[in-house]
Amino acid sequence: MTRIIKSSGDSEAFSRDKLLRSLRRAGASPNQAEAVWHAMAPEIRSGISSQHLQRRAIKHLRRLHRVLAARYQLKKAMMELGPSGYPFERLIGALFEARGYTVEVGQLMQGHCVQHEVDVLAHKNDQHVLVECKYRNTPGYKCDVKVPLYIYSRFEDIRRKKHWPPEQMQGWVVTNTRFSSDAIQYAECMGLQLLGWDYPERSLKYWLEHLHLYPLTVLTSLSKTQKNYLLAHNLVLCKDVLEHPELLWHLPGRTSNHLPPRILSECREILQA
Repeated sequence: MTRIIKSSGDSEAFSRDKLLRSLRRAGASPNQAEAVWHAMAPEIRSGISSQHLQRRAIKHLRRLHRVLAARYQLKKAMMELGPSGYPFERLIGALFEARGYTVEVGQLMQGHCVQHEVDVLAHKNDQHVLVECKYRNTPGYKCDVKVPLYIYSRFEDIRRKKHWPPEQMQGWVVTNTRFSSDAIQYAECMGLQLLGWDYPERSLKYWLEHLHLYPLTVLTSLSKTQKNYLLAHNLVLCKDVLEHPELLWHLPGRTSNHLPPRILSECREILQA
């Protein structure tokens, strides 16, 4: 039995069906998914890492369709938003905006005891949502129980100062990685909302795909240096690139006038897929 090494360091049996499902979720047709599988099959051996398998799948998908490759590498693209957590906070703010909230990012709020920085503050009707973003740009990290323990106490300090009834305030912890079982158990007990890469059922991955909030780091027509250039200019999402096409003409390393239109075309295809 072929076993692969996950980002956590654990091993699991390789599943052809799991690979095909992941390709189909990215939008590949049954024939395209099978074509990628047949191209990858000779490379799969015991001890290979899941990250290496993903890179190979992206390479083969790119030969079939760049947009499929972009959507397939969403998790990897999230890791490329760093090292600063600010783009991730912007992305989470956009997620709440897309769900009808009024959003502020990076707010200082006075609590009953001390002042706190709140990554994302969202309001809708009489509901107040305080969000702590835990971003990591390396795989294998888990938010353990210390994170919700600490965050819950901060949010309660703010709620006490604001005199918000408990039913009018929600505290959230959002991460691009995973939560430990203890973190989930504590959050459920205390009424703290968790949103991780694959938790709960409507996870961060689900909402990003459902709302078409693709970070610009999914774009296969950009180099890493060019992605960092756009992030440094406060662009985070593919839709941000469409709204500020003028920056594409100043990309470092651009050698062709065909590149900006190609990037814009890829953005449109991703958002329309």
